[in-house]
Amino acid sequence: MSKRRLTNSQIVQMKYKDIINAWMNIHLLIMFGMILVAVVMECLVYFMLGSFHVPVTTAAQYMRRYMLTPLCLNLLLLSVALLIRRSAKLSETVRAGAVSLSAAGMGLVLYTVHRIFPAMSLALIVPVILTIFYGRVNLTALIGAVCIVGKLFSDLFFNWDPDVTPSGLTGEAAVDQFVCLFLLAICSLVSILLVRMYRQRIDSSVNAMLEQQRLRKKTITDSLTRVGNRRALEETLRKMESRNCGQWFFAMMDIDQFKHVNDQLGHSRGDHYLQCLGRILLCYEDGTFQPFRFGGDEFCAIMQKKSLEEAIAVCHRLQSDFIHAVEEDAKLISSGISIGLTACDSSEDSQSILNRADAALYQAKKVQRGGVSLWGPEQEKAECI
Repeated sequence: MSKRRLTNSQIVQMKYKDIINAWMNIHLLIMFGMILVAVVMECLVYFMLGSFHVPVTTAAQYMRRYMLTPLCLNLLLLSVALLIRRSAKLSETVRAGAVSLSAAGMGLVLYTVHRIFPAMSLALIVPVILTIFYGRVNLTALIGAVCIVGKLFSDLFFNWDPDVTPSGLTGEAAVDQFVCLFLLAICSLVSILLVRMYRQRIDSSVNAMLEQQRLRKKTITDSLTRVGNRRALEETLRKMESRNCGQWFFAMMDIDQFKHVNDQLGHSRGDHYLQCLGRILLCYEDGTFQPFRFGGDEFCAIMQKKSLEEAIAVCHRLQSDFIHAVEEDAKLISSGISIGLTACDSSEDSQSILNRADAALYQAKKVQRGGVSLWGPEQEKAECI
């Protein structure tokens, strides 16, 4: 079977999935850091209040209200985010949304518990900013809305600190509430714009990469048959020399009676034969089989991780597939493919491999057209099999 070809849009989506997975790990680390910073800052605040002789509740009450309770809530949210992050049943988008919502919940906990400090409004801005790198506009808008509604709900209905009265919707409190919500909304809108810019940048980067790959593939692909060209073959053989791949096989093949096909049926029919063989070879292409057009009607293939019996069986299947593909011309010209096969290892240079395979192909055509001939390292001549 031929290997699955990915479209450009699928490659772009795979790129985004990689980015989302990488950023989720960073997101979780930032959430853990936020928990540590909150605990350390609350400890410092307690000692600073004591040094300035500011009356506070007892140490036990302070620790329970401002340290242990928010710590437990935040650790619970972090644990939920970690469990969802590791779930293989959920898509990357769903997991990213769950992690972002957990971060927003953590920000709301920190804001509600420590609302006495005006700077704690930043705890609601951070979760929105962290969604930018997911490149999802809907996610950033959702987290922004959650933080805005959560802040309003916290200000109106929660009174965690007994020294701070709940905010109202009249007078100065209403103005302060409006300004804070307005700034949070502006932050969300700016984040959405940054998401769009970020996605455009990623799209441009991926498209440039795909264009480079397309141009690269064009230079190493035979335009008629779509298999690798001679340049691709030479590059692959050089790589095989530099790697320890164990034993592998190299097959050289050409189309029998190809000149008669061109002379009697025309060059367009000859091109059809070449394209048929190219399509057949591409159907076998995978991590262990790489086809190339050597030139004219000669093709070749590198076969890795196969025994001798398996390599021979592949050669016979190729012959059978080609005969079936051109059987409509069988009454006029009996054509097939002859194959020369040689065993190789990484210690050999490419020229000696090509010479042996070419000699094996010559032997196959000499003894019987449409045959397979083997030339192994231990042999001094090719033998038909």
